[in-house]
Amino acid sequence: MRALLESLEVQDLLKAADEAERHRPISDPCVHELLKMISCVGATAAGSDEKKSYLLGQLKSAMVYHGCPTMFLTLNPAETHSPIALFYAGQRIEVNRFDPRLYASGDRLQRTINNPLAVMEYFHSLLKTIIERVLKGGVFGKMAHYYGTIEYQGGGTPHIQLVVRPYAPVYIH
Repeated sequence: MRALLESLEVQDLLKAADEAERHRPISDPCVHELLKMISCVGATAAGSDEKKSYLLGQLKSAMVYHGCPTMFLTLNPAETHSPIALFYAGQRIEVNRFDPRLYASGDRLQRTINNPLAVMEYFHSLLKTIIERVLKGGVFGKMAHYYGTIEYQGGGTPHIQLVVRPYAPVYIH
């Protein structure tokens, strides 16, 4: 990559920028190769345009293969209110007899902030349970496909947005 960067001149990059601005293919093979390398790195970086483009391509392919999703879900677990999240954070509690009044809201929040791994373990466990028991478990009929992307909110806590496609339409009476 170093040799490639050193081989490029400012004029090469300006020409490529002009071509891209006019929606024309990049004519310089070195600039084209550099952009491919940058895109490969960006495709692994959460939140990058390249990663979003990659995920969108996956979603479009799934829609072509399985059909359009019929449900859109956002799962946003409230880890600061969950006894299970506190358990993952190392708090010795009776999960089956949890009394939130024994744990002040600020203390629960501080425990989860201080242990992001516990939040992720809780999120993963909850999400896995919902997918296995609710989606695949037949609540909405036999599942053809589901697809989700995990995002992080301002406080660093995860949530997921899912599209779901059962085999048969879901009728709610």
